[in-house]
Amino acid sequence: MRPVRHSIVWRKTISFPDHGKMDRPNFPQWTILAFVEQLAEGTPLPGGGCAVSVAGALAAALGSLSGQISLRKAEERAQQAALAAVQSQIERARQTFLDLIDADALAYHQVVLARRLPRTTEAEQYQRDQAIAQAFARACDPPLEMARLGLEVLGWATLLAEKGSPVILADVGVMGFLAQAVVHGGLVNVFANLTMMAGVPQAVALQLEASALKTAAEERSRDFAALLYGRLTSGPL
Repeated sequence: MRPVRHSIVWRKTISFPDHGKMDRPNFPQWTILAFVEQLAEGTPLPGGGCAVSVAGALAAALGSLSGQISLRKAEERAQQAALAAVQSQIERARQTFLDLIDADALAYHQVVLARRLPRTTEAEQYQRDQAIAQAFARACDPPLEMARLGLEVLGWATLLAEKGSPVILADVGVMGFLAQAVVHGGLVNVFANLTMMAGVPQAVALQLEASALKTAAEERSRDFAALLYGRLTSGPL
């Protein structure tokens, strides 16, 4: 029997007022099914930025799982210390990613509001263009933070790939590859927003940081994959 779809009920939890603030959608409280079906509905929210942050929370959760199992199995003190040092950071990252899901949605709503401004006169058109550019600039903040944090999670995945228990290497692999997707998913949102930010002073600084994160992610991704597959393929067949 097909599962009952509740998409209409879910959509009612998201409103797009013509002015003022949108109510926080509280996406982290939604069920997986509700979120995925709403994502597929073709409505403005949730979108790619929200999906990136969900992936980040999942990557961090896998880091917590892998770290805790590895800690219980670690015998050397140095290994225990290295693994314990990142556990609290991974937990904070998971909560931050959950917070960023709604932050991204609320930031994008400001873009929606700016695009609804009147443009019947030259003065209104100018004000609307400026408002849109500034809204896109503010909308860069959540995905840029996702990319920064995703790069950290990728670093922790690399540590776990090196020092973690062999029994969690598959989980670490998913963690690391999700983290890579988070970095690049956040960055493509930033670069897309930059195309709408003509004349915004902070655009240059945003582009420089985004480009640096992209380069760092590419380098760290190579290190992670080499370590992970090196351990996975070194055992007996």
